[in-house]
Amino acid sequence: MANILLVEDDETISFGIRSALAKKGHEVACCSGMEEGKTLFSAKFDLILLDLNLPDGNGYDFCSWVKERSDSPIIFLTVRDDVNDITRGLDMGADDYITKPFHISVLESRIQAVLR
Repeated sequence: MANILLVEDDETISFGIRSALAKKGHEVACCSGMEEGKTLFSAKFDLILLDLNLPDGNGYDFCSWVKERSDSPIIFLTVRDDVNDITRGLDMGADDYITKPFHISVLESRIQAVLR
């Protein structure tokens, strides 16, 4: 299955996503901020799940940083549901944008769609 980088500062959400995706056979590396994400990032990841609100930056900056280095697919996972946030994320290269709260089965289906 997929090798996924999850950049999420909420430990409860991170644990839940990692646990659910591991049950589906995915390998999930978790980090809680932008700088840690930059350290962990490599081309070995098939997908990045990315929160917008990070303690040391924002998901838009991380998305731009990744897209300068790779064509890795990115799905934003965020509470920010304003149409301007959504269109900005998609226009800058994200493959999907999911607002919290979401059902884990919806996330799993969207991951499969992006990886196809």
